[in-house]
Amino acid sequence: MTNGNGNGVAIWIGVGVAGISVALALTYRKKDRWSGARNISRRVAEGTGGLAATTRDLAERIGIIYEESRKVADDVSELWSHGRKLLGV
Repeated sequence: MTNGNGNGVAIWIGVGVAGISVALALTYRKKDRWSGARNISRRVAEGTGGLAATTRDLAERIGIIYEESRKVADDVSELWSHGRKLLGV
């Protein structure tokens, strides 16, 4: 590894510094404006399953609320008719 003058260690240190420099340069490279759009679309696509499940759950709850409201409206209508009969109107 060494040639007798200790230059082997210096070469390996230089190779290590160069490797770290290349790694940092690749890590901090400038990103184009489309990379942000790609990241956002990727995150939206990953979360679509949860969104679909939440929307389905919300639609089911709205259906239940609608049915219960319809039943209440029918009961109110029936009570109104019964009250009118009692009053003789």
